[in-house]
Amino acid sequence: AVVSTQSTGKTTTSDPGPEDNVVSQHQLSAEQLREIQKLLMGGGPLTSEGGAAQPAASLSLVGWDAAQCEVGSKNKQIHCPNCRSKICLADAAVLVEIEMKMSRYKVDAPETEVVTKFWCLNSLMAFENIGVSNLVENIKFLCCADCEVGPLGWHDITDKSKFYIAAERVRYLE
Repeated sequence: AVVSTQSTGKTTTSDPGPEDNVVSQHQLSAEQLREIQKLLMGGGPLTSEGGAAQPAASLSLVGWDAAQCEVGSKNKQIHCPNCRSKICLADAAVLVEIEMKMSRYKVDAPETEVVTKFWCLNSLMAFENIGVSNLVENIKFLCCADCEVGPLGWHDITDKSKFYIAAERVRYLE
């Protein structure tokens, strides 16, 4: 099969004739086509760790209990607790202690809870993947941009340079 991108911007999987206006053309094996189909059908994203592509589901992630750090220390790579999507790279944040009342993110949790340990990032651009809620009393809550689980953190719009991710609500790359 041949996958081609035509000048119309559409992608086709047919054998193009000489009359087709083909911008680029790549020959794919049957195995490559199956892999593409698997990804399109929800087989999970591929990540490149150590040069070799591997499914995100095969990443070894741990919770806060196993990854505890001291206040002032840099973070490990942070991932969504639900879909395992990468939220930020290692060493992008510093652990701080600050109290914030946040709504629950687990069904069996109380309506609200006081969270005290957060990873502080200095820019929205420091995130690999993050969703931002509508404004609620000068606060925008942060969630996973892929699966929308949250709130995972918060941002006070009066301080443009501080974004907080709750240390206990995310997972870490071992």
